[in-house]
Amino acid sequence: MQKKMTKRRKALRRELKGLAFVAPAFIGLLVFTLYPMVNAVINSLYNWNMGGRSAKKFVGLYNYRKLFRNDEIYLILSNTLRYVLYILPFILVFGFLLGVLLQKKSKLNVVFRTLIYTPHVASMVGLSVVWLYIFNPQYGILNAALSAVGLRPLRWINDTSTAHMSIVIVTIWRTLGYCVVVYLGAIQNISEEIIEAAHIDGANAWQTTWKITMPLVSPTTFMLLILQTISIMKLFTTIENMTGGGPGNATANLPMMLYDYAFSRYQMGYASAIAMVLFALILLINLIQMSLERFVSYDA
Repeated sequence: MQKKMTKRRKALRRELKGLAFVAPAFIGLLVFTLYPMVNAVINSLYNWNMGGRSAKKFVGLYNYRKLFRNDEIYLILSNTLRYVLYILPFILVFGFLLGVLLQKKSKLNVVFRTLIYTPHVASMVGLSVVWLYIFNPQYGILNAALSAVGLRPLRWINDTSTAHMSIVIVTIWRTLGYCVVVYLGAIQNISEEIIEAAHIDGANAWQTTWKITMPLVSPTTFMLLILQTISIMKLFTTIENMTGGGPGNATANLPMMLYDYAFSRYQMGYASAIAMVLFALILLINLIQMSLERFVSYDA
């Protein structure tokens, strides 16, 4: 009986030690993630103007009805989804292709890997200043290049017809390197025996890439599909520093709208409703994407 009690005490001590190690991370998750999420859901049901003297007033679903009666929400939803539709396929396709091209070990490939990944780790605030110069209608590098080949200069971020695509270009340039490095790691993890067997069977480089490499890195593609969708849906710093959502809401997305109503107009209840719509939209898209997991091959 005493031996059993001793074993139980030792097991309890091990459990307590494990909980002690996990506790700081769990407390951080509780305080900085779970509590704000629950609080945002509750605030979305209140009329709360931080700039006024009136107290919080429960209004139920009024903020949501007001949001979807606002004409600008549909343009902003369209912008948010178009960012995903334009950016995501490009970075996945070209991220994979560049990963294949850069997989060989050479000094030149090391240079290319460094150059392509650098934008991802650089400060977006500083990069925005550089791109503002590049996009400048009067003395920007892009318009100088267009003029040199006889094409009409564009107003880029100052024109509603080109501003959205300008943000897309900058985001692709910054995000592509991350996808390349992740794909590169997955490709280099493929057993050389599998590739050699394919070559012995007479497969050429294209057939090896299409029928061997691509299926074997499908878990990586699936992971990037979900993570990059969330990242693009939350795109904020680039837009805030380059256009502020303009001109005429041409580049505004849901995070920009949330920021505007929360920290410019101080309508916290309404901003919380926008946050909930963003959360629901990301969740819906990710649930649809999760259905694609049946096409993923986990065989190494």
